[in-house]
Amino acid sequence: MTSVDAIMEQIRTAPSRRALWQIMLDFMHDEGVVMGSYHFVDADAASVRVAADGFPEEWICEYLNRKLALIDPIPALAARMSRPFYWHEIQDLIPPSAQTDAYLDRLRASGLGDGLAFYVFGPGLRNAYVGLGFGRPVVDLPPEQIFRLQCVAQAGHLRVCELSDQAPKEAALSPREKQVLDWIAKGKSNSVIAEILAMSPHTVDAHVRSIYRKLDVTDRTSAALRGVGSGVLQYPGIDTATS
Repeated sequence: MTSVDAIMEQIRTAPSRRALWQIMLDFMHDEGVVMGSYHFVDADAASVRVAADGFPEEWICEYLNRKLALIDPIPALAARMSRPFYWHEIQDLIPPSAQTDAYLDRLRASGLGDGLAFYVFGPGLRNAYVGLGFGRPVVDLPPEQIFRLQCVAQAGHLRVCELSDQAPKEAALSPREKQVLDWIAKGKSNSVIAEILAMSPHTVDAHVRSIYRKLDVTDRTSAALRGVGSGVLQYPGIDTATS
């Protein structure tokens, strides 16, 4: 297991946000985390940048296409709480409502298991929600491990803020790239997207590579999440039915 001093030094010297994300993933995996999400709230840009790892693609597609972010109570609760909390505690921490119950029913049905939620804080109200899934029905971590996870995530977030200030402005996606990204978010493969948009597979592959470069991501899930979080992709209203 990586020592706290060692991981802090890796965070301090991370040369890019992509390198930092991998450093954080390696540490979290050593701690038993199998799924992680990071929702970076940029107060100036009025957007949320989302990075995720380990979640089933089916869950990501449902979360995006049914706009579950609008009824997901966990990030907002984490912003109000002064301590990390387990996902299984949510119903005891917030008042019941039809939308909340619908979301929690979906979460349980997804088979993701239990996890930990908390907020990290940065300059200029650039805060972030951190969700860590452990893939087990119920999690009960030692208090010192929870504090370690929280402290390392906080350090990582501050480094993200620093690296973001140094990064060049992102290039805008072309209309065609937005179309491709929209179908990626709906779970379609490159070959299917090529058929839908009447393109050659080679052209779709080129668009996907360009999307990855412009959004500073390395996989389809992160591209879709980044597109929705930054407002590049827009979807119609949510269907909150649980069937």
